[in-house]
Amino acid sequence: MKQSLVWTRTVAYSFIFFGVWGGLAAFPPVGGYMWEPWTINFLTALMFTLLVWLTARLLRTDGTILGIVATAVFIIFFCPGEEAFFIRDDAGLLAIASQCIVPFFISQYNRVSQKDFHRWYLLMGLMGVFCSYTHNGITIPLCLAFVWLAFQRRERFFRQACWPMVVGVIIGTAMSVWQRMDDSLTATADPEVMVSVTSIALKTLWNTKIFTLSIALTLYVYLKEGRKQLIYIAGRRYVIALCTSFSLLTLPFAPLGIENAVNGVCFFTMLWTLSLCQYLSLKYFNKRL
Repeated sequence: MKQSLVWTRTVAYSFIFFGVWGGLAAFPPVGGYMWEPWTINFLTALMFTLLVWLTARLLRTDGTILGIVATAVFIIFFCPGEEAFFIRDDAGLLAIASQCIVPFFISQYNRVSQKDFHRWYLLMGLMGVFCSYTHNGITIPLCLAFVWLAFQRRERFFRQACWPMVVGVIIGTAMSVWQRMDDSLTATADPEVMVSVTSIALKTLWNTKIFTLSIALTLYVYLKEGRKQLIYIAGRRYVIALCTSFSLLTLPFAPLGIENAVNGVCFFTMLWTLSLCQYLSLKYFNKRL
């Protein structure tokens, strides 16, 4: 069974990698390549496959070839900033790399959150700083989610191996906010400015595909399955649910800019929507069987 799963994942990720690589080679970018075509196409396909692997692994959609390929298609259509993934230059690679950081960090947090060991604390702290400081769209909701988790586990928090990662996220977030300590940040204390920022952000969100799809699917699960089942799904994806909620709650402030705040909401709602799609697809196939 385990060997079969390894072959399934190998075939699926190979299909994605060579499919993206072939597509990039077949359709060169307008204006030509900034790097050698072979190099940039290979790196872009590799980074995109890595993003799919990290996301599918985090959400556990990597059990079948269809689930992995569906995750890749979902990312292409709904990931914020996906239009920059395939422009074939250093900006495109950085765009994909910045998205890889989030599922990697959350999966590592989930892996060590219940463990108790006293090694690699410095490395995990630096990982938290790097993740939050290099991705303005997710740093504040991610920080608030981890602070909330730390508060819930306050009696045993410093006995768990994840505490250096949380401290690192707090430091990285503080550094990001400190760099934006200007008039635009202090102005958010004005209620009129907060209302204006919220209005602009919500209008931008309603024009995005992923936010409207997320609202529709959440309402569908709530009306079809009930509140308890929705809470059950949120419990299985607790960190993602918390990050999604905090990204919405911090929209009125948007201390790192409206565009960054909207991108953060879109990214976390993409992960939340993928979780809902996985639940609905599993229920559908189990019913068919």
